[in-house]
Amino acid sequence: MASDLADKLQRDLSVGTAWLVVLAAIARADEPIHGYEIARQLAEEAPEGLSFKQGTLYPMLRSMESDGLVRSTLVPSTEGPARKCFTLTAEGKRVLSAWTDTWRRTNKWVNKVLGGIDGLR
Repeated sequence: MASDLADKLQRDLSVGTAWLVVLAAIARADEPIHGYEIARQLAEEAPEGLSFKQGTLYPMLRSMESDGLVRSTLVPSTEGPARKCFTLTAEGKRVLSAWTDTWRRTNKWVNKVLGGIDGLR
């Protein structure tokens, strides 16, 4: 039972974190970026033991687009069909900035609290 709860808490945290890193990956791109490249970069940068599942990316991008956080355009490709590429909207930039600030403050607080726990390992 405790393991089920730990798994649920991990999934909940992972969903929010995934949205944050996807927005950040789009923001740092020099030009519109397609989903495969977002997934490749995030998988490459994921710390050991964590992964970014590409199957969750595309529904997330659709939600972000319907929420007005990203805009998509079709970009011609020399390697096949046109690719759907993404950029942040002004609202996406605003949300990313606010979320980044919240993440940094929360991370600092959580690390401070966790640093005071002895004997968990």
